[in-house]
Amino acid sequence: MDFKTFLIDFFTALIIVIKRFFLLIIYPYKTMRKISLEKDYYQLLIISVSVFLYFKFIYFLRDKPYPATLIFIIFFANFLLTTSFFYLLTKKQASFSSFIFTFSYSLFPTLIWFLSTSLLYIFLPPPRTLSLLGKTFSIFFIAFSLSLLIWKLILGYLAVRFSSKQNFLRIFYMIILYLTWFLPYSVLLYYFRFFRIPFI
Repeated sequence: MDFKTFLIDFFTALIIVIKRFFLLIIYPYKTMRKISLEKDYYQLLIISVSVFLYFKFIYFLRDKPYPATLIFIIFFANFLLTTSFFYLLTKKQASFSSFIFTFSYSLFPTLIWFLSTSLLYIFLPPPRTLSLLGKTFSIFFIAFSLSLLIWKLILGYLAVRFSSKQNFLRIFYMIILYLTWFLPYSVLLYYFRFFRIPFI
């Protein structure tokens, strides 16, 4: 493959990723179903690079005990653990690549929330006042965070739903199993100061 072909494929995938970002807000069900059948690995490259650039950005913004590349590797390991966990529970009916694609796209709410909190750290650094403006901002930020959390939960459920091809009760059971090891694991990551909140 020559460089020109690579550029064409890359920018085509970039347009698809941007388009699907907005479609996941408006039509999450239909869009995630299409993503679960995806085979274009350039899209995964674009999402991965976006996450890596965020870790590089945050490294220079705040004092971090670990380099950005190490944090990215840990994130990548967490991502593989998560996708592998759900795949192994349903591997007879599922494709591993389908989990990779759907969970990659479900990172959008996470990336937006972490990036927005980092930017707010620059433009509205703590401590924040208890004035009317301060309280209004707090209410807005809580509402914004809750909306992203709801979006994240929807995308996470749809990722498992379309990749695993299981019913609601089975998916709920898998998520409970996942949380039984992931929550203590998250506490461990927090203890070693890798993540305050898991980036997944």
